[in-house]
Amino acid sequence: MSNAARKDLHALVDALPASEEQAARRYLEYLRDASDPYASLDRVDPFVDMSDDERSRLHASLQRAEEEIASGDSISAEDFVRELRAAR
Repeated sequence: MSNAARKDLHALVDALPASEEQAARRYLEYLRDASDPYASLDRVDPFVDMSDDERSRLHASLQRAEEEIASGDSISAEDFVRELRAAR
């Protein structure tokens, strides 16, 4: 990555509203780990400390998402980003 691109990226991160910092961190970690499939193997399992209720809600949410995808009631990541940018 060029120095200019890195500066631009840092400026984008610095301009994020506080409410989006956690999402940005998770996404950047995902991008980092996507290039190394073994990077996250030594991390602590984030689901270990979940309560039964939290696990049930997560499972139900994932089931709804799978059903929406299967029925065509979802949009691509590109369309989602386009809609977010248009809402600015």
